[in-house]
Amino acid sequence: SSAVKRTSLLIEYSGWQCVNCPTAAEEAHHLKEQYGEQLVVVVMHPESNPNTRHNNKPALNYTCPEADSIYIMMGGTNTTAFPTGNINLLKNDSKSYFTEYSTWGKYISQAYSNPQPVVINQEVKGTADSKDINIVVDITNHDTNAIEATLQVWLTEDSVMGSQKKPEGTDKSYAHNHLLRASISPLWGEVLPIDAHMTEQVVYEYTLPDKVVKENC
Repeated sequence: SSAVKRTSLLIEYSGWQCVNCPTAAEEAHHLKEQYGEQLVVVVMHPESNPNTRHNNKPALNYTCPEADSIYIMMGGTNTTAFPTGNINLLKNDSKSYFTEYSTWGKYISQAYSNPQPVVINQEVKGTADSKDINIVVDITNHDTNAIEATLQVWLTEDSVMGSQKKPEGTDKSYAHNHLLRASISPLWGEVLPIDAHMTEQVVYEYTLPDKVVKENC
């Protein structure tokens, strides 16, 4: 029980035109409450799926190119059924990257009990009157062997107020949370060789996009 429990990544694929996606978002919220800092939730609206279609209306556009690239890498198409998700960038028992929201908890629970040889800590610095930020990431290898880690740093935003279709109609005051806005690192990550019991530090200087609210990122 004294061992560090493994942190998981839940990618939630969603779209404002998907009437059942709010139910999946509720499941993600429930899991986040259960696991706290041991679960990272990132919501992606890939433009390749018709559930995210916005017809060039900025107020309905929650997509970003990075979300689409990851979605396509996982085999997503314009016929992939939403809502769906992925745990830890891995395939599930059915050899698919796409996992039904009703089973997210199962895969997160399985990963939670695994060893976590790598621990990541980050600190974000900046001033209140600027969108320029400084991100310091420490990656510590607790394993007895050297590793080759791949670090991905993403920008997400909470409380993005907008439209969301539901079975009873369109909610025009829906809060989109954990929304992927951009990749701060190269999309597929920075490869970092780290010796046993050593810490590698990476620093990013980044300017937040105009469309985001700094306090919600």
